[in-house]
Amino acid sequence: WYHRPMGGKEIKSSLDGMYQLLSEAYKGNWQYRWQDTPYLEEAVKSGKVESVVGHVWGTMEFWFQLRRLCPKLDSLVDTTEVYEILLNHDLGETNAGDIPLYRKVHGAKDNKEGERSDLEQISGNLPETQQELLTWFDEFEQEVEKIDRLEVLVAKWMDNLQGNHFALTFGRNLPEYSEPINGILQMRFVAYTNRLLGVLEGRNEAEAVNEVRQVAQHHADIIKATGIDFDTSNLRI
Repeated sequence: WYHRPMGGKEIKSSLDGMYQLLSEAYKGNWQYRWQDTPYLEEAVKSGKVESVVGHVWGTMEFWFQLRRLCPKLDSLVDTTEVYEILLNHDLGETNAGDIPLYRKVHGAKDNKEGERSDLEQISGNLPETQQELLTWFDEFEQEVEKIDRLEVLVAKWMDNLQGNHFALTFGRNLPEYSEPINGILQMRFVAYTNRLLGVLEGRNEAEAVNEVRQVAQHHADIIKATGIDFDTSNLRI
């Protein structure tokens, strides 16, 4: 749609809408993740916090680096779209913030309806962009078993790998929390990796399957190296 010729009034209206969206998105600089996560409590208290915007940057940097290590996987996706999904995947958290996975495994409910509503509101003056953002949101937030598009699966994988890496980098006393951490890993890392492998296998992309397995094996190894009792029996590597 952005190649469609636009008149002066349309351009001004779109620019105003863009500035409004960015004005709202800036709030993500002060929406912090990992609240009420005990193994990151020390990091948060010492100022080693991760904002929603910082997380978004991390996921994009993760893909920037990983796509160079996984050239076959990279060749199978529209990498620009992967970046765009990652850039926008948490825009809906800029007002209400993130609900940590630690709380979710202890019964906290998602706020996806609220996030989608906020995303719809902040993109309201950019109707064509809004539709794209909402479509990505709906694809990204559906049950992983229903996702077939590689761009969405890769974006979800980056989202999870980066989150895990932040927790491994700044978390303390991780083995003490093996049970909830293992629950989180099964819910996200294991499920996302297995789905990505399944879709690639279904397309007979053996080279990309091997790349994903190597990355997943290394990720599992660094998790276990911290002393976390990570059950990898369901991880298809």
